[in-house]
Amino acid sequence: MTGRIAVLPQVGHGVRLLVRGAGAVLGEIGWWLAGAWRLVAWAPRRMAAWLTGGVFAAWAEIWSLLTGLAAVVLLLGLWARLWPVSFHQRVARPSWRRRTRRSVKRSWAGLMVACGLSRRVADRTGVMVTRVPALHRSRWDEPDVLVTMPQLMIGQTVEDVVTASERLRVAVGSRQVRVIPNDTHTGCTMRFLFADPLAAVVEARFPSPNLAPNITTAQMGVTENGDPWFLPIQVHTLTAGASGSGKASAMWMLLLNLAPAIRTGLVQVHGIDLKGGVEHALGARLFTRRATTLDQAVMLLEDAVIAMVARAATIAGHARSHTPSPAAPLVIIVIDELAMLTSYSTDRELLRRADSALRSLLALGRAPGYVVYGYLQDPRKDTVPQRHLFNQSYALRLREREEVVMVLSEGAVAAGATCHKIPRSTPGIGYVLTEGGDTMRVRIAHVPDPMIRALADHFPAPTQIPVVVPLPAENMSRPSPRSRKTTGTRSESRPS
Repeated sequence: MTGRIAVLPQVGHGVRLLVRGAGAVLGEIGWWLAGAWRLVAWAPRRMAAWLTGGVFAAWAEIWSLLTGLAAVVLLLGLWARLWPVSFHQRVARPSWRRRTRRSVKRSWAGLMVACGLSRRVADRTGVMVTRVPALHRSRWDEPDVLVTMPQLMIGQTVEDVVTASERLRVAVGSRQVRVIPNDTHTGCTMRFLFADPLAAVVEARFPSPNLAPNITTAQMGVTENGDPWFLPIQVHTLTAGASGSGKASAMWMLLLNLAPAIRTGLVQVHGIDLKGGVEHALGARLFTRRATTLDQAVMLLEDAVIAMVARAATIAGHARSHTPSPAAPLVIIVIDELAMLTSYSTDRELLRRADSALRSLLALGRAPGYVVYGYLQDPRKDTVPQRHLFNQSYALRLREREEVVMVLSEGAVAAGATCHKIPRSTPGIGYVLTEGGDTMRVRIAHVPDPMIRALADHFPAPTQIPVVVPLPAENMSRPSPRSRKTTGTRSESRPS
């Protein structure tokens, strides 16, 4: 009895090995059958020719031809099975590209008719014929972007192509289509995106301690073309995105790029975080001034207006714009949850003062070196009435199409800036509207919490100036920024 019990585990182990082996064999057979079916589905004519050649070789007893055909098929199958990445890059992907481009070229006239870009006109003999925009050129761009250049007909505009762009995208079968007009808006380029190059998370890189300060552009992430995305720094910038869309990474990527300049005193960052300071507290040492309540925020903005006016008076007659230096640094005002400062509070007097100071900074601050960066979830005009004063804006994932129009423009949305269709699983993806009016699809690099803490430890601000709120009696007698004398001594006692 004991011997039988000892044999049972060995028998069970053998059965498991047999089942596993049978499963592996069946899986291998399934892979080869699925591969053969994919070949038939993708290239039916080519497979029909190969099969016809194999049948003819067997019927005519041309064994060398039959052996050659079988060897080619077997070698391709082994290549795909053993080295799938190499096979995809060298065989499958180029073959798919050729088929897709050829299919678009052959069906171009039908696409134009089906998508509403054709016209009925009379030819020289008076017979009505259908004319469509000719396909001037087509090519593949990296990564997996089919670029087509239609030749517009007389009377057609780029806006006509933009209106039909979504229908064209569905007809071609791409993930997205972008219509890019030329410099004179007399023609355009259509970019059909078949794969998403921004699907993978982009990790931020910690700046080198020996990195020279750069206050011109900030490398925020990558574009859909795979190129680095550089954001001009000295421009008032509005960032809109729903909760969890990646606004925090956008803010910390800006500070990560400014870190060397912050440490040398070339840049001062004034932060307003009306969520109790939860976000800015991770890198508190990067900020020269911090406000975590509404009254502190108003004081910070009004002090910035005073210093801005004084600096403008100093450079007047000498230069048209301020040149940052450690003695007179560039001031970046970072406002997290901007709507808390512009509309959500019940204290109307503080909101009025904040609105006045913010409008002054946005309207006059760029030349004296005072730049505002605002981050918010709700971009409606009644929530952020100063929205039109931001010279540069970009939108992450938003809830509705109307919100995208508010941040970017109607033309940008029609050209493919569909922020309301960005999946929740891809935070950091968004669209940028530059000062030149161009729209780019980008992904912001992710900045983890440990990197933020390390950034504050390695690149702290030389000085930190607290925001002192006057007592109520003092506040009543405190003159407004418009009537206050902006002397050089007064302005220099506050941060530059």
